[in-house]
Amino acid sequence: LFLYDHIGGRKHLAPSRGITLANHPAGAALKPGLTHGFEYSDGWVDDARLVVLNARDAAQRGADILTRHAVTAIKAEEEHWHITAQRHDGTTASFQARSLVNAAGPSVLELLGLTEAKSKLGMRLVRGSHIVVKALFQHPYSYFFQLPDGRIIFAIPYERDFTLIGTTDQDHEGGLDTIAASDEEIVYLCEAANGYFKTQITPSDVVWTYSGVRPLIDDGSDKPEAATRGYKLVFSEADGQPPLLSVFGGKITTYRHLAEEAVDTLLTRLPAPKSREQKGWTGKASLPGGAFPMTEKARLAALLAENYPFLGEADVDRLVSAYGLEAWQWLGKARDWSDLGQSFGAGLTAAEVLFLIRHEWAQTADDVLWRRSKLGLLVSPAGRNALTEFMILNGGRN
Repeated sequence: LFLYDHIGGRKHLAPSRGITLANHPAGAALKPGLTHGFEYSDGWVDDARLVVLNARDAAQRGADILTRHAVTAIKAEEEHWHITAQRHDGTTASFQARSLVNAAGPSVLELLGLTEAKSKLGMRLVRGSHIVVKALFQHPYSYFFQLPDGRIIFAIPYERDFTLIGTTDQDHEGGLDTIAASDEEIVYLCEAANGYFKTQITPSDVVWTYSGVRPLIDDGSDKPEAATRGYKLVFSEADGQPPLLSVFGGKITTYRHLAEEAVDTLLTRLPAPKSREQKGWTGKASLPGGAFPMTEKARLAALLAENYPFLGEADVDRLVSAYGLEAWQWLGKARDWSDLGQSFGAGLTAAEVLFLIRHEWAQTADDVLWRRSKLGLLVSPAGRNALTEFMILNGGRN
């Protein structure tokens, strides 16, 4: 933690400190016998929102974003790549490009195989699973626990009413279309939490799970958690083929640096563009809705509550975190809930859903309830059915 404080680039976060758990809010939820701990500060991100906002930012800068297009063929002809993709409705689309960036994550080798290019790097797919249970504590602090097997887990306040516990490290076998926590992983996380918290949980207490697959470079490590989290950018160029840059590895905390490096690397093989934004500009650029200082979030929340007094505290917190300044865009001149159209429960209304359809490529109920928010934890089955019908009528699909 001393090193973290001094070389981690901390500017706005409080330094670490030792704490006596008997005198700290975090101590009340823990089992007796735990007396001392350490407190440090870190950042958090809703990874799903981050992905969508990056795509929206790219679209605003001229990119075409095509969701639900599965690449089925890639062929080099003269100075271009010719790409064939299958849409979700079964129809096909064709594209051509002077260069390709293969940023398919866990599917990087699969996509590379469509080009008939060879890779000297192997990939290790490691599944990380999480469980969500009803809140185990009523304070804003997260927990970082060391386990007997040498691994660590986190227990984090989640969506106000829940606790998120994770994660695991398991080598992932099989396909990537359905990635889910195994029964063994769920039991493991429950038992890990039970080693520290007074409130004991079982798999029957788990209200939701989610899993992701980390695309790690295979460095021969014995254990999944020991494999490198670094990344490599590799050109795969055969004679006469246009550039193809593949991204191996990487993680969310380095995504922006990786992306900048990938673009700079690609430009070494392409003619210089006539116009280009200043090199290294993304570190100071705001994503949609985020053009306000981090320290001003509380003031922004107060302003939203003042402008829309019918919103509850939980609504304000969610909308500021998810949309920032863009919350005003779809709340408009609303003076009560009825002005926002049909309600689907948990503060989700037609106005918000239409914004997600028109600006964030949402097409299904899952897109809204899980991929653009986590309201699936709160919306009832009846609300979900009503949402599905609404989306079909407004350009979505079942």
